[in-house]
Amino acid sequence: MSDEQDRPLRFLRSWALERRQRQAGDSDGEAHAPLAGYADFVLSFRHTGPAADAQAALEDVVKRLAHAGLSVEVRAAQCARRHGRSATFEAVAGQLLLFIECPRSRLEHEWSRSRLHDWLGGMVALRRGADGSLEVDSDAQDDPSRLIVHASDDPTAELISVSERQRLVQRLVTGAESEGGAAIGAADGVGAVVAMHDRRFNQRWLRHWGGKWLIDRQDLRRIREHFGDEVAMYFAFLQSYVLWLALPGAVGAAWWALGRSFSWQFGVLLVLWGVLFTETWARRQSDIATYWGVHGVERARESRRPEFRADRYVIDAATGERVPAFSGAQRWLRRLLGVPVVAALSLVMAVFIALIFALQTFLSEFYAGPFATVLGLAPAVLFSACLPAYTALCTRMAAALTNYENYEFEAEHAAQFTAKIFVFRFLQDQLYLFLTAWVFVPYRDVFGGWVHGAYSALSTDKAATLKFSATPAAELVQNMLTGFVVTSQLVGMATETGLPLVLRWWNSRSLAHASQVSTAAGNDHNHEASSISGTGNGHRHVLSNMLAVAPTGVDTWVESANDADAPADIQQQFVARVTEELALPEYTTFEDYAEMASQFGRVAFFSVAWPLAPLAALMNNWLELRTDAAKICSATRRPTPRRVESIGPWLDTLRFMCWLSSITNALLIYQFHSNCAFLPHADADAMQRFGRTSLSFALVVLLFSEHAFLAVRWAVTHVMASWPGAYARITERARAQSRRRWLDKAPSVLRDLAADTAGDLSQDAAGSLAADSDDASIGAGADWRAELELGCRAIACWGKPKAE
Repeated sequence: MSDEQDRPLRFLRSWALERRQRQAGDSDGEAHAPLAGYADFVLSFRHTGPAADAQAALEDVVKRLAHAGLSVEVRAAQCARRHGRSATFEAVAGQLLLFIECPRSRLEHEWSRSRLHDWLGGMVALRRGADGSLEVDSDAQDDPSRLIVHASDDPTAELISVSERQRLVQRLVTGAESEGGAAIGAADGVGAVVAMHDRRFNQRWLRHWGGKWLIDRQDLRRIREHFGDEVAMYFAFLQSYVLWLALPGAVGAAWWALGRSFSWQFGVLLVLWGVLFTETWARRQSDIATYWGVHGVERARESRRPEFRADRYVIDAATGERVPAFSGAQRWLRRLLGVPVVAALSLVMAVFIALIFALQTFLSEFYAGPFATVLGLAPAVLFSACLPAYTALCTRMAAALTNYENYEFEAEHAAQFTAKIFVFRFLQDQLYLFLTAWVFVPYRDVFGGWVHGAYSALSTDKAATLKFSATPAAELVQNMLTGFVVTSQLVGMATETGLPLVLRWWNSRSLAHASQVSTAAGNDHNHEASSISGTGNGHRHVLSNMLAVAPTGVDTWVESANDADAPADIQQQFVARVTEELALPEYTTFEDYAEMASQFGRVAFFSVAWPLAPLAALMNNWLELRTDAAKICSATRRPTPRRVESIGPWLDTLRFMCWLSSITNALLIYQFHSNCAFLPHADADAMQRFGRTSLSFALVVLLFSEHAFLAVRWAVTHVMASWPGAYARITERARAQSRRRWLDKAPSVLRDLAADTAGDLSQDAAGSLAADSDDASIGAGADWRAELELGCRAIACWGKPKAE
């Protein structure tokens, strides 16, 4: 094994040689092409069975990768063991690293195939016009052969981004063999397919964002080119959400300073704000998708999920190919079988939260015995300790049910998974507050009687250990909301960013001293090429960025590149860093979107009770932009690029919460607003303890607010529809240009007909039509005066008495 470890990685050796040649050329003032790439992905291969089975599995994986047109280099995974200020490297038993590289010719073929598939799926090919504006590529639309990328000696013949290259290569690795892929997955012993972080880019990214208040289009463009559409769309959404929170944040702060909680004006503003935000974001994400050239990508359905299992084959209507499919009736049956499972899990979660709520209410509102303060913390500890674990169980069950439903494409799979998870997240985030406002507060005396009656049966010293709930109703709701908002944001930021960083530090501390010199010198040598040797818009290859240079530096390796071997300690340190990065958790935008959706719900539902909630969300999200960037760079694997044209099912989730907020805001204002002119008067003592509790009037308020919300949303959507979006403008302009090009080639009579928008034909055209027609009256106009005279006589008779 030692001989195998000393053998230098081919792509690293090639990089060292080319780097030395370019440095020598630069010193002579010569221009050289950018460095070629090294490797696109690293696969973690694990096998716990007998050696013969492991060798057979590895052979199968490598052969499939080779048949997909990919180059492979295999190395044993390594870990570092710290010994004082030095480190030794040991092979990790049962794990191999497969470095994957895609040749230029294979990448060109896959890029052409992707563009043609987009065209067949109905996506419109776009390009930049001479004035820089976006327009339809009419040549490619009319002649799809122009979408094909041909091999060229020019290294800048066709350009794509880093993320686009990684997306194509990742599809070759995991795609079905029938589609030219290798179909590599967990069943083959491959635990991860990961692209390495570009640490130089990450450092520049964090430094740049840390010095500015807001991100702009150029920032989003760089994120898209590096991490793909999905990550860039999330940051675009988060930025838009931050900006939209400014209005309710400022008004809420003013209302809070004036002591105006449960204000109906602020409640109306919140509902209008929610509608305007969701509808304008729907327009904005469509415009973003248009400018990024991915509008319609979810409809095009580029590649099937590797986990999809077909039960039959059908003929594709667009291509005429025989493609795998799954019965819709069978899928619906599986979905129906999952409904009772989700309902049961939700019921258990609701009961658990209700029990925690009852315990919390008893200890905070009724119990006055020993250790009351300490025991008051028990429900929160129990809630924090048990509920996340149960939520994780529900998430795994939802993932299993969604996989069982066997969706063909990722968009459908994500939508169904999100719908299941939303139920659990909604109960976890909002049920506690709902129980406080609409169960405990209106019936607190009933609960108090139950508690005192039960305690009397168990103890004779009731007066010494029990009290009556005396906290004002409005204050109780406000305190509960304040605690939830502040605690959830602090805990979320700590667990999302701080804890992963601590765990990574703990796992990587064995390399801290061994790489101290190289880290201080900034030795992340990821000289990513600006092309893909024929396909790359600023393509930068991504693997050598993990190169941890030994104290002698990479230049030592460059100088010795002509020797038989490169310094072994440099390569061992590099492989150890790759192994460490493969151990990081995978990054997905799901948790980030779920966090924002939960926060949006609390802001929309309960801000009338605590007007500072939007301002707190604004400050949290401004930090979230930067902490999420730091999390991606340091605490997770590099995200795998995915093409998206929207935030997916989360927009429907936000719209549902907007609808529900129209009800919750109206009920909170009705229940706790003390002196509203159009609400019924309530006794001061009852108002302080319970609020208004008339169920019939609450139902009237609920129906009125819900219908008012529907009317407002209808008005907003119809007003916005009068201003077409970017996609509609571009496609309409393209259709007009296409019609004009056709008319330029059409006969003169047809051009005159097209120009006659008001029915005023030229004399020559009218004469020509009359001459060519079998009906001589067409165009002659001979009888119109007689007919006009007849009509005038009839009008003159109007109103005259009829002759006997």
